[in-house]
Amino acid sequence: MKGKYDILLVDDDDVYLFVAKHIFKKLSENLNVESFTDGEQALNYFKDCVKYNHNTPDVLLLDINMPYLDGWGFLEEYEKLRPNLNEKINVYLVTSSDQECDRERAKKYDHLKNYILKPVSKDKLKHVLLEVYDDL
Repeated sequence: MKGKYDILLVDDDDVYLFVAKHIFKKLSENLNVESFTDGEQALNYFKDCVKYNHNTPDVLLLDINMPYLDGWGFLEEYEKLRPNLNEKINVYLVTSSDQECDRERAKKYDHLKNYILKPVSKDKLKHVLLEVYDDL
């Protein structure tokens, strides 16, 4: 990798956050991984990125089922912000839901890169990195 890359995890599962951060750290020291535990926190972060013209993460790994503002609610609000963001963000749904209705609903969002089932593994997260970064 040429530089430092930013990844944002949005999930209320502390174990998942710990494991994902650990895996990313092992995959590359050039990754900066931040996290929020609900969609509302993440949405406020992106609103601040627009307001203050801050850089956005390269990758967003988003859970569906969270308190306050779930992944679906986040995506609805994110759609409104997307045209005002400086950079393209690679958004992945990372969820334990294998329900067909959720997979179909995800297809509504053409900017979603993929739908990843938990549990996450080193191979799944490495695949995300390889999809996004061509210099990994």
